[in-house]
Amino acid sequence: MSGEIDLSFLGAALRRRWWIILLCVGVALALAVGIGLLQGRRYQASNTLLVQSPRYQWRFANEIVSTTNQQRDYQREVLAVARSDEIAQAASASLALDASTQDAAQQSVREAIAVRAGDGNTIVVSATADDPAQAAAYARAWTEALIASARDLYGAVQDLAAFEEQLEQVGLRLQEQESALAALRARTGLYANVNVPDEAMRSSLTLQQLNQVNAALADYLIALQALDTLQQGLAGAGPAADLAALPWELLDGPVFSQRGLLSSAIARAALDDPTRLAALLGEEASALDAAADALSAQAEQLNAALAADWQEFDALWRERNQTRDIYLILARKVSELQLQKELEPSLLSIVGSLEPTVAHVRAPLWGLLATATVAGLIVGLLLAVLAERASRKAAS
Repeated sequence: MSGEIDLSFLGAALRRRWWIILLCVGVALALAVGIGLLQGRRYQASNTLLVQSPRYQWRFANEIVSTTNQQRDYQREVLAVARSDEIAQAASASLALDASTQDAAQQSVREAIAVRAGDGNTIVVSATADDPAQAAAYARAWTEALIASARDLYGAVQDLAAFEEQLEQVGLRLQEQESALAALRARTGLYANVNVPDEAMRSSLTLQQLNQVNAALADYLIALQALDTLQQGLAGAGPAADLAALPWELLDGPVFSQRGLLSSAIARAALDDPTRLAALLGEEASALDAAADALSAQAEQLNAALAADWQEFDALWRERNQTRDIYLILARKVSELQLQKELEPSLLSIVGSLEPTVAHVRAPLWGLLATATVAGLIVGLLLAVLAERASRKAAS
């Protein structure tokens, strides 16, 4: 049948055209050797980095606690970062000598670098180049850029900068509140001199005025009681009563002396005219009562002003204390992050040294020879079959 393989024809081709097959194998082997020799010597430099999740959660500021997801695949995340354009730009920037070579350097580095996952939680950064020093420089630059990027992404650098900025802002607000509190103290006298001895403390100016008004009001109320006593005694005395026996010395109090309108001597001089004496006592009582009412109203105003001062002081004091508490919390957090930055600089640590391991790499010669032999056999066999078929057709 035409679809079946004619083994006799294939055998005849092998017997008669074996030299074609041998020639094709020889040519293929020669080409393979030539390619292997023309490849030249290439070098590969590699660094191995260990990926570690955060090992310790600091607790300086218990009020601000960051959570750590221990289920995250940090190796996969760092692999994505290691293959990014940002790492290529950073690595090429550290290698380029001037701005005009930046693009060329980035392209050269990107073509030379290969990043892969290693054993366990490791990442292998490899660079291939014709010069061993160049391969080592590429691998070292890429590794340093990756470590720096991982420090920024996973370390305390970003958090530290954010909290330092917040601490500065809260510090400025605390200074403003301290200044406002000091100004209020200076204006009202409330705790104005808290840093001086107790004997040098001065009370609120409003409180001093209130004390003075209350003392004057008390004197006027005592004077009114004295007048009331004398008025009741005079009113209850009969026609034959001895008015000189009444306690007219009550009229020698400080309020009466200050006013100078009524005294015990004036009252005793009018004992023979009880009606005129009662009128003098009534006039003085009315004047003192009006003065007492004015002092009472003034005391109420001072009390309201003092309450407003205390309310304003209490609000500023409470606000300042709250801001100070926040400032202390942020200060502890900044100290925590500064220590964390020093002790845990990055998720990545180099296995061994930053100096890459450099090795000579070239395609295996035996592999090239084996491939060339197979290819030569196939081509030679096809040419032998074609030659045998062409010979038979010519003979027929």
